[in-house]
Amino acid sequence: MTTIKLKNYYPHLTECVTLEVSEEIAVTLSIGGRMCDSYKRRKRDHDECSLDGTPGFEADVTRPPLTPEEIMEQTEERDNLYTALDQLPPVQARRVYAHYILGKSKSDIARAENVSENAVRDSISRGMEMMKNILKKFR
Repeated sequence: MTTIKLKNYYPHLTECVTLEVSEEIAVTLSIGGRMCDSYKRRKRDHDECSLDGTPGFEADVTRPPLTPEEIMEQTEERDNLYTALDQLPPVQARRVYAHYILGKSKSDIARAENVSENAVRDSISRGMEMMKNILKKFR
């Protein structure tokens, strides 16, 4: 039997607990620890990072969190956008939504609606012009 310290394998433990385990388990834990260390070293050497790795690490590599004012502004802008979209004729609204919100190509929309691509292109263009005029009223 071998005595191991659980804190070496479970760093989140707050107290140091020693435990007697069989040689087989001790060897398995040792191999697992070495593999983990090797993996961390390989990631570090190749400048790899995981956003799940270290708590708080995300803040260093992603953009800073939005302020409450920015969140309110985005919410208002989104509400204005959908209000303007609701004021378009149904066909234009559907096509503008499919193209700009859902990211569908104009040719895919034309195929799905069984119309020419020029009709879709013109409809989206007119819809965007109408939305621009509607959104000017909100500002």
